[in-house]
Amino acid sequence: MAADSGDAAIFPEHAVSLAHRFLTPSLFERLSRLKTDTGFTLEQAIRSGRENPDSHIGIYAGDAQTYALFKEIFDPVIRTYHQITGPIRHIPRLEPLDLPDLDPHNQLIVSTRIRVARNLSGHAFSPNITTQNRQIVARQVQQALDALPESLQGHFHAMDALTLDQIQNQAFQGTAFLPGDRFQASAGINRNFPVSRGVFTSHDRTFRVWINEEDHLRIICLEKTGNLSKVFNRMVSALAHIREPIDFASDPRLGYLTACPTNIGTAMRAGVHIRLPHLENHPNRLKRLASTYGLQIRGTLGEKTAVTESVFDISNRFRLGTGETQLIQTLHTGIAAIIEAETRLAESGPESPEP
Repeated sequence: MAADSGDAAIFPEHAVSLAHRFLTPSLFERLSRLKTDTGFTLEQAIRSGRENPDSHIGIYAGDAQTYALFKEIFDPVIRTYHQITGPIRHIPRLEPLDLPDLDPHNQLIVSTRIRVARNLSGHAFSPNITTQNRQIVARQVQQALDALPESLQGHFHAMDALTLDQIQNQAFQGTAFLPGDRFQASAGINRNFPVSRGVFTSHDRTFRVWINEEDHLRIICLEKTGNLSKVFNRMVSALAHIREPIDFASDPRLGYLTACPTNIGTAMRAGVHIRLPHLENHPNRLKRLASTYGLQIRGTLGEKTAVTESVFDISNRFRLGTGETQLIQTLHTGIAAIIEAETRLAESGPESPEP
């Protein structure tokens, strides 16, 4: 998609974000006059990209209306990130699956994790939410969680009164989360942290919900096995129960709407932590496998972190244009191919050449 390279008066000259790439001076001048019903402006949307020139995306949404009102800048960013060439179209398909365990003997997969982001309809998103509105969101979500079936029931851990040291300690235990990074801080997501934030954990610790992090809800299902179907089916059940009393922000074309446009669509990241000591020495082979199946390779602790003890975080790369069930099936096929490649390298020895 052709576009001017941006303007140094809008972004720093060395900015690399997609927002910088597509926001021409004339488009900036025109969109700067607009404001959503919650008062969100283009200036607020691109603040993080301006203050962090190394940001890859450089733009956030302050509410559901942001995507429609500022469509001329959001659409090219969305198309480029999600690699969409035809019409932008969300394909919802959230159905239980029955797939074989990827690692039944627990030799390579350390854990399986699926997380889904959701925002409540009718409320500003985290970059633009007020303190009072954040409290309302927290209360509505807690009421929904109180009504979960016995298999998902647990305890809510409020973060309001915690010190930063306490939050850091509890984050390791899964009962708190840390404030967002500098990109999120510039976007306004960390305002009033940790007020009206909290974490719900099920009694068996395989189901968690983060409240008022980057989005209103981050719903997480996880366990220390390679049973992707089991984790996914738990997520399907959890979403069905949570959405009964809550209306999620969504759009027929864009799917579920999130603060960051990289997460729209299914708003789902599903993946495994997997130990690959042999493929670690064959990075090109691992990258090709990931690319073939639309997967993303990250460091052990996620984006922009190092790989430690040969443990990689591998998950779906895209969230828009493919339904949830299909994403899980593709992830399963891709991880199976990676496990096969790792096993072959282990059997053939460390001198196996790159193909």
